Amino acid sequence: MDIKSGILALMFFLLPQAELKTINGEVISIKDGDTFTIKDQRDKLYKIRLADIDAPEIAQPFGRPAKRLLEDLALKKIVRVNYTQVDKYGRLIGEVFLPDGKMLNEEAIKAGLAWHYRVKHPHSTFLEKMEYKAWKKKMGLWVQEKPIPPWEFRRESRLPIPPSNQDNMDYDLFLTYGIIGDPKTRIYQWPRCRNYPKNPKNHIVFGNLLDAETLGYRAARGCENN
Repeated sequence: MDIKSGILALMFFLLPQAELKTINGEVISIKDGDTFTIKDQRDKLYKIRLADIDAPEIAQPFGRPAKRLLEDLALKKIVRVNYTQVDKYGRLIGEVFLPDGKMLNEEAIKAGLAWHYRVKHPHSTFLEKMEYKAWKKKMGLWVQEKPIPPWEFRRESRLPIPPSNQDNMDYDLFLTYGIIGDPKTRIYQWPRCRNYPKNPKNHIVFGNLLDAETLGYRAARGCENN
């Protein structure tokens, strides 16, 4: 890890750390390759969104195989969910462990049926390597010459309004919000801002405005009225 990466990692470590919570439940239905529903011992239902991965949407190539993988591995099984985030739809964003101890998030990437969703800082080098191995072996979706990432597939012509805090965030739109911060200037902005950079290299990606402000960033001029 270079000095710059170390500084970015430290900055995110200094963000108020949400409490890690754990819940166990039976997987009763699968929506797609990264989202499903569990039922706990009191018959309460919870929607789960696998963290740090993004599977093809059902309408995309390999969307249904990605869903079938989750059905084969997790349907009707008791899983453990470790989570710190809950998005605007009440989905628990977390890591899911199967009865044999394997992590469902990793199994989807290993099978080539999900991308590493690079929204956490620092990025997981383990998931990056796992994704690379799947690409190298042409596993799953990687048989395609130019597969379209689901976050690009979901992108609408109208840019979404950046969420003010985590409770208003749609995890699937994390990258679409386009909230970025420049570590040098401590300025953050989003696509509707007047001077949004065309090539935001070396910028930090935020899921909501509060995270940026907590780290001492301020909105760029030309953003206030958007």
